[in-house]
Amino acid sequence: MLILSILCLILFILNMNCFLNSIRNENPLLDDIGNKIMNYVNENEIPLVLTDKIIGNQAGSMSSTYNGYLKINNQTKISVIIKYSSFKTIWNYVHATDINRLYENGCYSNVNENTNQYLIVKQDKNRIISENWIPSEVYVAFKGYFCQNLMATSAIAYPKYSYLSFFKSIEQIDDERTFVIVFKKLENGISLKTYLEQYSNKLTNEIVKYLIYSILVGIIKLKNMSIIHLDLNSGNIFLMNNDNQHPIRFIDFGIMKFIHKSSQLNVMYSENLHQSFRNVFRNCPSCFHNNYLMNNLIFPQQFHQSFKNYSIEQLLNHSWFYNN
Repeated sequence: MLILSILCLILFILNMNCFLNSIRNENPLLDDIGNKIMNYVNENEIPLVLTDKIIGNQAGSMSSTYNGYLKINNQTKISVIIKYSSFKTIWNYVHATDINRLYENGCYSNVNENTNQYLIVKQDKNRIISENWIPSEVYVAFKGYFCQNLMATSAIAYPKYSYLSFFKSIEQIDDERTFVIVFKKLENGISLKTYLEQYSNKLTNEIVKYLIYSILVGIIKLKNMSIIHLDLNSGNIFLMNNDNQHPIRFIDFGIMKFIHKSSQLNVMYSENLHQSFRNVFRNCPSCFHNNYLMNNLIFPQQFHQSFKNYSIEQLLNHSWFYNN
């Protein structure tokens, strides 16, 4: 009986040590998902560190998002954004072979028109995992990495550690299959939301014109790459410093849509985009004293369903952008 009691005590102490070690290893700035990702990363010897969770609309839609860094070697550390999403919330997929084509053909590779989209229903999750389907957002991030001169988007940080787990579940439950994408952090950029908070009521007509025009041009650039974003709120639009080629970059392609024969298709105006533009105007007091702007532009007005009849191409041709 004494020996049994001693064995039970030893087991209790060992279990307590394991429990205490797990507590010590957890980062208090991360949530449960973040710490599970770190456990997975450590077990698989991936040089990724999550530092803290991003809160608010800059975290992206339908996902948990974290700040962190990749330590490639002793001299190289890349600041990254880590995005965790599940099959329950992402519905647009491409086949993994499309990423292989990017490696082979670079910027001139297009997704296959017949297989580029797959609508997810619950019973198809395992089929997609076994057949190598990946989220379109992963493809766009790879494309941004290989085609930096063309893509006004966020990009993966490093090909080898671009998306983790390859659909292996962190929770080990089939219904909770997840993926983790590691994006390069836009360190020389600021979200439109943060910019408007910093320059509240300090914008001029020229700045407003430049911002809206640049964002519209960015949307056309995406269209030319057969992509529609679908969620351009002010947290997903980044203003870049010292980047004349891409003064605007877009993030969070979780609900994007691929299109084909893009030259024959107009991208239509949306309520999300309108609210972003209206917020820009709200921070330009002098703009509201200009009768021409108030009477001839939709951007400062309250959203109306009829605005959806405008295409991005039509808006870009408005005389306001070209008049002094």
